[in-house]
Amino acid sequence: MKRNVSVMMAIIFLLVPALVLGMGASVGYRPSAAVFDGNLLAETDNFIASNFPGRETLTRWSLAVRVLGGQREYNQIFISGDELIPFLDPPLDYQVRDNTQAILQFAERAQVPIYCMIIPTVSAIRQQSLPAFFLGQSVNQKQFIEDIYAQLLGQVTVIDAYSALFNAQEQYIFYRTENNLTALGGFHLYYALGGRGRLLEGIARPSFRDYDIEHVKHDFLGDLYAQSPFQGARADTLSIFRYRRVPREYTVTKRHNGLFKTYHTIFPLHKLELEGNNAMDIYLGGMSAVTTITSSTPYSNHLLVLGDRTALAFVPFLVNHYRTVTLIDLSQMGREDFRLISDAIRDNAYDQILFAYSIETFMHRPFPAWSVALLPEHDEYERN
Repeated sequence: MKRNVSVMMAIIFLLVPALVLGMGASVGYRPSAAVFDGNLLAETDNFIASNFPGRETLTRWSLAVRVLGGQREYNQIFISGDELIPFLDPPLDYQVRDNTQAILQFAERAQVPIYCMIIPTVSAIRQQSLPAFFLGQSVNQKQFIEDIYAQLLGQVTVIDAYSALFNAQEQYIFYRTENNLTALGGFHLYYALGGRGRLLEGIARPSFRDYDIEHVKHDFLGDLYAQSPFQGARADTLSIFRYRRVPREYTVTKRHNGLFKTYHTIFPLHKLELEGNNAMDIYLGGMSAVTTITSSTPYSNHLLVLGDRTALAFVPFLVNHYRTVTLIDLSQMGREDFRLISDAIRDNAYDQILFAYSIETFMHRPFPAWSVALLPEHDEYERN
């Protein structure tokens, strides 16, 4: 009873100013059937969005009322305690098929080992934070990944990212307000890439002892918060892992739309001080069409990573074990970028190629499928 009274008081607190102020607005508030059919909050939201300055604050008030009333979903984002968990839409079958076939085609025509890592979302790893009805309607991500891997086995080495993250589910491996892995989550993927028969075979198993951890920002609010500005969401901490086992020097070269930018660090922290910058850009300078990291490592191999922004979490670890790591974002690449990477593949410039995509990208985006445009033609390839 007390909870219902509180909810009604909150609704009145939000609605009465809207009614009063709306009298002077060019488009006044006209009560509709929504008041009587249970859609009062939605009607109030629409009115606020259309008629008031500072509506972002009022929208947050409205969302607070919804949560107080028991609502736990807003804009396809589930509110669980102090974290925001995005929904994962069902897969697009044709897109999944095209992406899978592209990786197989790559494996058939490339002359180097091909690896694939499909990364689950937080909704699969932190299932205990979701209600039973949601789990009943959600995609079984573990089964989906296993089905894709079954098609790739024999031609592609697959990496079990699901188990690596699920076994660490109680740790801070996903951001609360950003749809991505934390640096710690990236470390667990890095660990999964090591070991016999995997990407980092022959290299010492990753260890926390090899890194100094710095927490560089404690009030980060990410893209999920922008989409669902729930005031109860707890701000995230951005952390970096600096390799200390053997000193490293890095050069990060970024290519985007024909322009180049260079950093001499894999963590350009100065970006935190630049107004309007995305704080996530402290990892490799953010995503670009082509990002090449050169390291003063004693290793001689060169790695090509085809990925999305989840790569920002684990690539900073991989760079310590390769002479160069080239990360490409096919969604940003232009004709010249494709030619550049295609020529490098033809010339056997890479010793290993890793496809690393979030399950969300793999289910709904054509980026892995676009990779076939990087492959040289059969006759050109055979002549080399």
